[in-house]
Amino acid sequence: MLAIASLLLVLVICCLTDIRKRRISNIGSFATLIICVWLAASEQQLLEGFINGASIFALSLVLFRFRWLAAGDGKLASALAVALPLSQLPVALMLTLMCGGVLAVIYLIKYRVIQKIPRGEDLGLPYGIAISLGFYIPILAFYLGELEGASQTSLLATAVVNRL
Repeated sequence: MLAIASLLLVLVICCLTDIRKRRISNIGSFATLIICVWLAASEQQLLEGFINGASIFALSLVLFRFRWLAAGDGKLASALAVALPLSQLPVALMLTLMCGGVLAVIYLIKYRVIQKIPRGEDLGLPYGIAISLGFYIPILAFYLGELEGASQTSLLATAVVNRL
């Protein structure tokens, strides 16, 4: 429970700096990784967690190469993936994409309608928000579900995806 609360605190800080500076610090990503390793170790899924993290890191390198994702976003997503079992990784990715879509609409309205900033002069999206929400919900569901004796399929995260 302490790890879940600590993770929330670190993610809120990462999101706030991403909103203000469009940057996720290495310290924030590293703190996230330490907490996620702690969570994965508590469920004896450390090897699976590292495989998940490496897979997301490889994917983020490709996305970074095409300038579709910033480096800090990739590091944050890779660190968060360590805490999830493989069965919950698609849920986290889908939630991240959905949150990113909502975020894109909000920032489109902010930049084009409210502030009337010309195309190409905006600051981009603070995608750390979408990554944090998309990964934290399944992490929360999985670890709190484990505490309550629920199955490892994390019914809450699956229900959230099905409702959206």
